[in-house]
Amino acid sequence: MKKLLCALVLIFSNYSHSQSTQKIIDSLKTLLNSQKELPLVNTLTELAWEYENRNIDSALFYSKQSLNISKKIKSDEAFAASYNSLASCFDALGKLDSAIYYHQKSLDLKLKLNNKIGAANSYNNLGIVYDLSGDFDVSLQNYFKALNIFESENVPFDKVPMVLGNIGIVYKKEKEFGKALEYYNRALEIYQANNYNFGEVVTKGNIGAILIHLKQFEKAIKYCSEAQEAYAKLGYNRYVPYMLSNIAIAKDSLKRYNEAEKDLERVISLFQKEQNYYELVHNKLSFAHNLHKQQKLTQAFLNANDALQIAKNKGFKEWEVKAYKVLAHIEKSKQNYKAYATYFEMYAQKKDSLFEEKKTKTVFELETKYKTAKKEKEILAQRAQIAEKELNINRKNMQLLGLGVLAIVLSVFGYLVYKQQKLKNKQLQKENQLKEALSKIETQNKLQDQRLRISRDLHDNIGAQLTFIISSIENLQYGFKISNTNLTNKLTGISSFTKDTINELRDTIWAMNKNEISLTDLQIRISNFIDKAHVSSQGIHFNFLVAEELKNNTVFTSVQGMNIYRIIQEAINNAIKYANASSVNVEISEKNNKLLFEVFDNGTGFNLEEVEAGNGLNNMKKRATDVGASITIQSNKNSGTKIAVTL
Repeated sequence: MKKLLCALVLIFSNYSHSQSTQKIIDSLKTLLNSQKELPLVNTLTELAWEYENRNIDSALFYSKQSLNISKKIKSDEAFAASYNSLASCFDALGKLDSAIYYHQKSLDLKLKLNNKIGAANSYNNLGIVYDLSGDFDVSLQNYFKALNIFESENVPFDKVPMVLGNIGIVYKKEKEFGKALEYYNRALEIYQANNYNFGEVVTKGNIGAILIHLKQFEKAIKYCSEAQEAYAKLGYNRYVPYMLSNIAIAKDSLKRYNEAEKDLERVISLFQKEQNYYELVHNKLSFAHNLHKQQKLTQAFLNANDALQIAKNKGFKEWEVKAYKVLAHIEKSKQNYKAYATYFEMYAQKKDSLFEEKKTKTVFELETKYKTAKKEKEILAQRAQIAEKELNINRKNMQLLGLGVLAIVLSVFGYLVYKQQKLKNKQLQKENQLKEALSKIETQNKLQDQRLRISRDLHDNIGAQLTFIISSIENLQYGFKISNTNLTNKLTGISSFTKDTINELRDTIWAMNKNEISLTDLQIRISNFIDKAHVSSQGIHFNFLVAEELKNNTVFTSVQGMNIYRIIQEAINNAIKYANASSVNVEISEKNNKLLFEVFDNGTGFNLEEVEAGNGLNNMKKRATDVGASITIQSNKNSGTKIAVTL
């Protein structure tokens, strides 16, 4: 009896409520006199949308007008808009078969026009209608198609949370409350991030319904009451009864039967006025359930039977099955066991039938996928055969052509001329190869000279200047006897930073002066860095381990060696600065014929999903990519961090 309000998904729309509905309607009607063709069709469909919440007959009138104009101008875009508008009207009237028919026609035209965003809107609308008809699998398929498009296209921010909310509604009906809550919270985060009050209100209302199923009834009443007040303030009076219905269900669960009875009477009256038959059936069944608990069996039977007739008439299979179950329990309480058996048997049959329909549909889908895959394989096999035949024909043609050319050459130039030419070609080829080799050597020498010159310039100019800065700072500190502690600390910090910069510069010059870097060279550099880190980081134990088989036969290019060193250096620095670790380990080994570099600590760790990657992590990833390596980062709170590079 605690079904989520399916029709509530209709409020996730593309339209805003920045002014009163009547002003919008008046403004749109003014435009009708000056518009023609497609703009006129669009205005008529917008009028239909505005009237849908006020007067469904007027909405249907304007939708049909837009379709008549579409037929005159014969525009696929106009037809797509008109079909969509008609489908929404039939949806509001509870005529779900007609709604599906026109939504599908609209979708087909949008796909033909390659209108991805329009198609996504139609997928979402179809998801809504299939949800109302109880076909949850097809509903989810359409919702996820819409979600994939909205997430990949440049669309207004409210599109993605709209579909997330709708998916949550279906999962709630399937009693997957954890998943439903997950999708609602994702939607709520997006609405709150964009300060969209209306979307936030809708989602909180849906969360309130989930809380009912989680038996948090007082909390559910609080959420739904807040949403009810917000709807009223925003002018969305049509959605007030949805929240009131949830409140009534929560009160009923708290055994506040009289309060729940009064709320449900009001809800039923409002849904009858709106001609919202889906929610009318839902709440009549809730009302019957409430009356049954109070032993008002006659009233309970009348409401449950009325709900059954409407559900059968409108094709609400889900509610029809539920109505039989409620009627069976009422008759059992009346000790009318024959009627109880009849209704319960109908309930069991309908429930099994609903299951068989879903099962048959699933089997059909699997069979279709299988046949499609089989046909695709046959087509690929045929293409391969054709390609092979074409290749054989081309090969034979080339052979014939070669023989013809050879015959011509032999007949014109003769065997001796041909052989001399062949020897000459070989000689020219060797000369070219020699020239290319010399050119490569010369280029490499020039590059090496240039690298040496740059490294000398870095050492002589920038290195000397940095050394001068350190010396000047120390002279300032000792020569002027500065008593200002803050200034002394600042100067000391600058001096320390400059010394670190000199060390970094020396590492760069070291790499530039080498064509290749051995594992032994890299090990020495890493050991030196760890020794410095150990001195500056008291209380942290460092371990450095290199597999024995790698020491003598592993060589890197200078670029690879430098980038690997920088990654390890950054990983150790991060462990020292942020991890609060007592142990930092560096290991180099071989795994699956690849080198594995690992840095791991026993520090506090962090949540990769919660922490935004900074420059340090991004730089490590980029350096790994530059040398064709892969990098993985594993970390959990209070479980340390592990960074692994595979080359």
